[in-house]
Amino acid sequence: MSWITIVWSMNAAACLTLAGIYLLVWSKQRESWAYLVLSCNAVAGAALTAFELALMYAQTGEQYGVILRWAAFPVWLLVVSLVVFVRLYLRGGRLLLAWSVCGARTLALILNFIFVPNLSYRQITGLRHISWWGGETVSVPVGVTNPWILVAQLSLFLLVIFFVDATITAWRRGDRQRALTVGGALIFFSAIAIGQVVLVVWGVIHAPFLACFSYLGLVAAMGYQLSSDMLQRAQLTHQLQASEGYLRETQQRMELAADAAELGMWEWDIVRNEIWITDRGRSLFGFAASEKLDFDRFRSRLHPEDRESVLNEVENSLRTGAEYRSEYRVVLPNGQLRWIAGRGHVECNGDGQPVRMRDVMDKLLSQ
Repeated sequence: MSWITIVWSMNAAACLTLAGIYLLVWSKQRESWAYLVLSCNAVAGAALTAFELALMYAQTGEQYGVILRWAAFPVWLLVVSLVVFVRLYLRGGRLLLAWSVCGARTLALILNFIFVPNLSYRQITGLRHISWWGGETVSVPVGVTNPWILVAQLSLFLLVIFFVDATITAWRRGDRQRALTVGGALIFFSAIAIGQVVLVVWGVIHAPFLACFSYLGLVAAMGYQLSSDMLQRAQLTHQLQASEGYLRETQQRMELAADAAELGMWEWDIVRNEIWITDRGRSLFGFAASEKLDFDRFRSRLHPEDRESVLNEVENSLRTGAEYRSEYRVVLPNGQLRWIAGRGHVECNGDGQPVRMRDVMDKLLSQ
């Protein structure tokens, strides 16, 4: 077996392995569509590698033309999946450019099966067998270039522009590592592959198509960044779990202290609109032990005559950060009225936006 067959086979195997890994990751994280798209992209890369190997060992011009014609399918999938991946992962690239790339590439695919032998050549008159590294002999086409190949080359030119636009957008947004690693790799390796293909098709150089190696470099760069993202996500999940454990422990301590003082306490997560409340607080408001609470549910228990004043106090605290104090009535499920005295404060994030409100309440004698 020649070293060319071994190297190209290893390239295809690497692409298929990555495709399987990305598909497995997507099956565990169904919301991360970028992994599914990249899996399809890697399959296309493996198919392209196989077609390039077949082209190098083609025996006749007719055989070469047929192989090159069918190689247009993985190239189309490669281009379209890269556009979708960039839109999902870098969250950049003008939509008009994306549609232009996909439209031009699809038109090139259609024209490829209209022209004979293919879109690249109007006629393949023969094959030139050139000696390559290690004494290996590979086939290179000799023929008349089809001018309609400019449609396909236009799609590739637009693809590079799309990559540049998406990379600039990601950089300006602050995703600089993604912009450098993924965006930079997309631009660099795509430019190399496109340049080599264009020079071969127009007969400027006599060499086999070598786009698969540029693609392998591109996949390696994208795989590195995606692996880094997965590691960061795992670390963040671990930190979040530790924080949640600490929060639960803190809430248990607060509940014990509140029960000892016969006070009710509640905490409102403003971002999620979720309210945590002690057992004593649930009893004061008449909430069930397992009832899920949000601010609207809390507001519904306020007496209609007191509701506006309480909401004004809360809104003022959210707006100014000032502590609020309020006395109000709640309407229990059995229709009974209960007077409550509440006192609380707001916590803000680094940008000064309110994210959490805590309140201590106690039952008052009927007024």
